[in-house]
Amino acid sequence: MEKNNYKEFIVDFKDYLIVIKNLSNIYIEKIVTTVHQFLEFVNIYKLDNKYDSIENFSLNDVRTLTNKDIYSYIFYLAENDYKQGSRNIKIEHLRSFFNYLFHIMHNIFRQPFDIVKTEKREVRQLPNYLSLREAKKLVTLYKDSDKVNEVRNNAIFNLCLNCGLRISEISALNIDDIDFKYKKFIIHGKGKKERMGYLNDVAYDAMIKYYEIRKNLHAKNKKDEKAFFLSNKGVRLSTVAIRKATKIAYRKSDIDSIEYSVHTMRHTCATLMFKSGVDVKTIQEILGHSQINTTKIYTHLHDEEVMKSMLDHPLSQFKMKDAYAYSVA
Repeated sequence: MEKNNYKEFIVDFKDYLIVIKNLSNIYIEKIVTTVHQFLEFVNIYKLDNKYDSIENFSLNDVRTLTNKDIYSYIFYLAENDYKQGSRNIKIEHLRSFFNYLFHIMHNIFRQPFDIVKTEKREVRQLPNYLSLREAKKLVTLYKDSDKVNEVRNNAIFNLCLNCGLRISEISALNIDDIDFKYKKFIIHGKGKKERMGYLNDVAYDAMIKYYEIRKNLHAKNKKDEKAFFLSNKGVRLSTVAIRKATKIAYRKSDIDSIEYSVHTMRHTCATLMFKSGVDVKTIQEILGHSQINTTKIYTHLHDEEVMKSMLDHPLSQFKMKDAYAYSVA
């Protein structure tokens, strides 16, 4: 076990909160719970399940983290229906942890936490998303393939990019959930909520191509017989397997497989819809967000692009010494 593993640096951190900060045991446990949850999030979404147990997390792993990872975690909380007040409390918990690492542990954390602010109204840091060119690369990567896994993965990428599904929703999809005649399907969302999804022509073609193959595949266990997506072993395709398949596809498409995750495709779907004129309320329904404020983050993308366009206006480069040339051009 590497020195400075999770147990060791958490114990040191708790001692610091007791002796230096003089905090109560109850509040300290709440802080540690948040840190644990955050590192679990990092292990899954950034490190691609590097560890079977979070207790194997080390300070070397913490060194790789930036404020960007914290913003991603905050948005993850919003998507999982944590209210603004709860998110702000967790931000303060992480502030205590990372300020300790930055100021006490000799700058182990790359950046000071000072620039990470609590939310005034909603999360304003937009998660990463793919460009339209990159998204097209992914949905055409396996388009003409006849290999079972690649046909399956092509269907998955289309569900992510065209329908905005979560990775858990893709894994949970059953054959009976899909009505190919009317190009619609049932999505089993968080908290046992269900919503209706619809297949555009591109997504339909990808899905029906895999479905024709799926008819001849046999599940290993009775409980997986209804699963739409099966692994090579004949079991329901897991979220871990989907992440691995996505990483491979990213690399094949010359897309940064470290910077982007499966969830990036969901954000890409929402971003492309918003940029094409789809209203926020509709996007909320498509993504299955219970709170409109979670979806409104995509409006900030538009705000930032408007600002950039105005600041980059051709007249912003205009200089007085060029006045004559400009006037006669």
